[in-house]
Amino acid sequence: MATVLVVDDDPISRDFLRTLLGYRGHQACEAADGDAALMLARRRLPDAVITDVMMPNLDGYELARMLRSQPTTSHIPIAFSTAHYGHDEIEPMARACGVRDVIFKPAQPGMVLATIDALLGAGGLAGQVQTGDLVGSIDDITVATPARQPVQPADDLAEQWRILAADVAERLAETHQLTQSGTWDLDPEAGLIVLSIGLRDLLRLPSARVRLEQLRQRVHPEDLAKLLTVAGNTWRTGVPNLAEVRVADMDGVVHELIVSCRTTAPGLRHTDTPRVVWGVAQDVTDVRHAQRTHLRAQAEWHAERRAVDEFHRAVLPQALPLVTGASLGAVYLAAPERLDVGTGWYDAQQISGGRILLSVGEVAGHDQPAAAAMAPILAALRAYSFEDPDPARLLTRLNRLLTGMLPGDTFVTAIVAIYDPDTGCLCIANAGHPVPLVVMPRSGGVPAIALLRQRGPALGLFPDAEFTGQYLTMAPGAVLCAYTDGLIDRHSGPAADDAQRLPYAVVRALGELAADQPHQPPDAQDLAEQIVRQVLGGDSPDDDACVAVLWVGGDGA
Repeated sequence: MATVLVVDDDPISRDFLRTLLGYRGHQACEAADGDAALMLARRRLPDAVITDVMMPNLDGYELARMLRSQPTTSHIPIAFSTAHYGHDEIEPMARACGVRDVIFKPAQPGMVLATIDALLGAGGLAGQVQTGDLVGSIDDITVATPARQPVQPADDLAEQWRILAADVAERLAETHQLTQSGTWDLDPEAGLIVLSIGLRDLLRLPSARVRLEQLRQRVHPEDLAKLLTVAGNTWRTGVPNLAEVRVADMDGVVHELIVSCRTTAPGLRHTDTPRVVWGVAQDVTDVRHAQRTHLRAQAEWHAERRAVDEFHRAVLPQALPLVTGASLGAVYLAAPERLDVGTGWYDAQQISGGRILLSVGEVAGHDQPAAAAMAPILAALRAYSFEDPDPARLLTRLNRLLTGMLPGDTFVTAIVAIYDPDTGCLCIANAGHPVPLVVMPRSGGVPAIALLRQRGPALGLFPDAEFTGQYLTMAPGAVLCAYTDGLIDRHSGPAADDAQRLPYAVVRALGELAADQPHQPPDAQDLAEQIVRQVLGGDSPDDDACVAVLWVGGDGA
């Protein structure tokens, strides 16, 4: 049985691979991004790694590079899985970081199983160099000289040196082929550069001896001065240098080369011995293309993320109203691993008589039609509240509106509450939403937690649905906490019971804030942020999470 590290920010993809690995009798360990995968790999070396490419934080490309760069993990076979790249785009990226297999999503189980078998079959090639489908082992070429060796004839020694030189030359040629590199030597007297056969073939030149002027014409104009400066500095000082230049081959194809410049002197180094300039050139065109593709994909991801964040800033209230004798706080925490538009909301508005309209809700789905419905819903709620500030009737009217407005597979859940600071009366109604919490102070210091159990159906499903309101008197120190299910629903991990933990998190947050500020009551915004930290434990939510808090007796006025 092998252990395979599965790295993917999509839980469904991780479940799919875990199921197939189990079918083959293997064990899967899972991570949602590259950072978590590196920690798992350090604790226990996996036999293979299957990683998604596009992920937040440390993505699959960088994960593969880091695994290849560390001696303890460099031998582990890696496969990419992707739904964003085509074959021509992913192939150079995979080759650049030693990845030999790619799973294109959505994939058929049979193809995935074949890839898993091939990947684990490659695990036995530890200590070998892998590039694409070429596999070559590296042997020790050290020549050991015995302490006492009989004198051999000069012809025998020459033959041994010839064989050794031929062996080294063959190994060097193999290295140049696999790394797409070659050597060059400058002959200043003849005005020529002499290229190795591999470098000549790479640039598709008819001869390995190239005139300097001819080569200058093939170097990109922006890189020519840089190359001449590097070569000149090496010629004068003898200090090795590197430069990265673009050179066009005979077919007009541009190659990106890393060129090294070094100097040696033939024979003994007398003061009158002329310097000989030479170096190595490696073609990194595919590597640079893969890096640019990766950077473009990252830039596009961040641009989409910014657009999502801008949408939320435009829809959610810029500031919460000030309430006499109470305070309001709210947090909207977007899931960092998602690019779809979250459709949860919180809203607080002051209506007639100094009362406060507070609503928290969510439109089912993470698509554009659902997100587009948020603004009309909030506008309707605000308008209806001025005409008839009763939460149950507000939901009834809103339900009739949404039944004819929303697509057939879309619905809305919502909490609507109206608080009167003059009387301390809170009226609240629920349309299919997670049950809010009310924390009431009591003697002895341990607050009581009340769950408002009554709730009606979701909005937009049944045109004749009716809703019931609940009335509470909010004593000084009482707290109302409404939230979306993104706060308590976790796709995996130990926090799957957040729904049970939430009441204790609210009480614990109140206690910690009271201990930090013993002479003044906590602010509701601090309380909302502390509740999120307590429930998530420092982790990011799997879905967008929203929390709104009304705290009676705060200093928001």
